[in-house]
Amino acid sequence: MDERVSRTLTAVRGRCVHSPLVTVAAMAAVIGTAIRLQVFSRELPLDVAFRYGFSGRALSMGHWSTLVTSQFLTRDPFMAVSIALSLAFMLGLYEMIAGSRRAVAVMVVSAFAGPLLVAGALGIGSSLGIAFASRTLSTLDYGASAVTAGAGGALVAVLGMRRVRWFAIVWVIGGLVLHHQLADWEHVGSFVVGYGLGHALGAAPIGAIRRRFRRSGPPNAAWTLPVVVALLITSATGAVVAGASVAPTSAGAQVIQVSYPTPSIGGTRQAFVVLPAGYDATRRRYPVIEMLHGKPGSPADIMTGFNPVAAAALPGMPAFIGVAPDGHGPVVSDGAFADTSRQRLGTAVSDDLQRWLNRNYRTNGHWGVTGLSDGGYGAAYLGSRIPARYDSVCAMSGNFTPQGSAFAHENAAIRSAANPLRQSRRDGPRTLLIAGRSDHPSVRESRAYADVLQRSGQSYRRVIARGVHSWPFWNREFPVCLRFMLRSAGATGAVR
Repeated sequence: MDERVSRTLTAVRGRCVHSPLVTVAAMAAVIGTAIRLQVFSRELPLDVAFRYGFSGRALSMGHWSTLVTSQFLTRDPFMAVSIALSLAFMLGLYEMIAGSRRAVAVMVVSAFAGPLLVAGALGIGSSLGIAFASRTLSTLDYGASAVTAGAGGALVAVLGMRRVRWFAIVWVIGGLVLHHQLADWEHVGSFVVGYGLGHALGAAPIGAIRRRFRRSGPPNAAWTLPVVVALLITSATGAVVAGASVAPTSAGAQVIQVSYPTPSIGGTRQAFVVLPAGYDATRRRYPVIEMLHGKPGSPADIMTGFNPVAAAALPGMPAFIGVAPDGHGPVVSDGAFADTSRQRLGTAVSDDLQRWLNRNYRTNGHWGVTGLSDGGYGAAYLGSRIPARYDSVCAMSGNFTPQGSAFAHENAAIRSAANPLRQSRRDGPRTLLIAGRSDHPSVRESRAYADVLQRSGQSYRRVIARGVHSWPFWNREFPVCLRFMLRSAGATGAVR
């Protein structure tokens, strides 16, 4: 066995005739980004992860650049070092055998193929109403593991060793069985694509390469230019990711993932809290903006789609504390942020959350609530549920009648209590209704709710803006919501 292994290693060494320039560039970009983001002394900040990390939901919001930027991010020292070593072994060994131009092709294709295959499959599953697909579509992922998996597949292909091939297959599938995380599914896709590329691209005949080296010396400019360009682009991209994200991390708002007690439904509930710039340096108190996701959706969608960290940094935006709770119920998952006979989800994301946040952070007693689509209904519902619980409401593309699985089999009294159209009052919260001009159902819903608010004398404003029922529309209108809710909420800063 030792002799066989020795012969195998000797054969592999004999085929490694290229310099791993592209691999060194990729490793330098990953480690350089980790150093710049101080990953070796702390975990990657969540605001950076949400802004530059990859998720299927981010692609549906139009954040295609995350397919590139996510490759350079790492969470902690272990991940930074392990990704760099994986690149050195998988991509580096493949490049030394097949050459830098082939390595660039494998690196680029596998970086896109794995994530896109998984995101596409989850998107189809989500559209078919599969709960697992809808939840997983929001999962955040980053790190160059798709590249290493693709390079590993290409390496196995060019080595042509049956035992290595079977070991790699077991390794990839074993990781999927043991962890079943988003990255593991990406590994399967990238490995298969990389294996196919390895076969399709092949490798230059070893003898011909050696003869050319003896005859002409080092590679000429025409051969090295693509490699140098790849090296510069790879390093520059990592530098851009690090440079663009350091400033907001060190001086801007910060994101914290929390778990708060919910005695109304038992146990605890997850949420993201956004603290304003300079929160730790002052004793100032801030208004709170609660942000509700749609269906299907999760709090992570709010952080990616609304991007409250970027919105908080807009010129003239008053400082605020943001919070995005999980709106899935323990009994009925699509709980519509409402209280029903089966679960008191409205109390959990309103009373319980306010009590905990007011006790643990420096709030000033002013709360606003906003949401999109089903979260728009949730915002209107929470605003009408208990007088004076919220100062303001901004409902985007919402429906305003109780519907869906949350209210199946509920009696008329519960439906009436959960119907914002029946709960409007003169002393209700200031309300802003926003709908996309081409989103005809939302336009009709907002008109019907506006008529009810007008008859009751409740303060409201209705905006029909260019757009459809989509994340680009909600992202664009979110700052409008913020400025509306923060007006007269005890926040400083100009409001336009």
